[in-house]
Amino acid sequence: MHAFAVSGCGIIPKRVSIDDPQIQPLLQAAASFDRTAYGFTPIPRAADVRFESRPTKHYDAMLHIAAKTARTIAFRKTSDRYRWIGEQEIFEGPKEYKTVDGTFREHLCFTYETESISGYPANRLNISYVGEDARLTDRADLRLADVKTILKEWGY
Repeated sequence: MHAFAVSGCGIIPKRVSIDDPQIQPLLQAAASFDRTAYGFTPIPRAADVRFESRPTKHYDAMLHIAAKTARTIAFRKTSDRYRWIGEQEIFEGPKEYKTVDGTFREHLCFTYETESISGYPANRLNISYVGEDARLTDRADLRLADVKTILKEWGY
């Protein structure tokens, strides 16, 4: 019962359909971002979509979309609409790596924000890699050109 009350307040992202009318204004705002120019994939029509409607100091609403990739899209509410302020997409690779916390899949994470949400520099594509691929490890300033071939190898 307590979890339901929390979910109803928008703290826990609520599962919705990609066609749900309440998220259409967010998807329209998200269309303002030229995601393909920055290496992001199109928003999939078939996906697990979660809607986070409780404002935080960093954003007013967020969509969590999981399909072949996992992404979050942040929005700021204006007087009459939502404005896209950032997106993060995670591309999983085929290899696993081990840490003291367990075994995980390597991944590339793309982040682009117009406002500070996650601590990355604003208004530029930020790419990070976690894993053991020697082509990518210890690279602090990855560019899209550096990872395009790898994403293709991974099936993206």
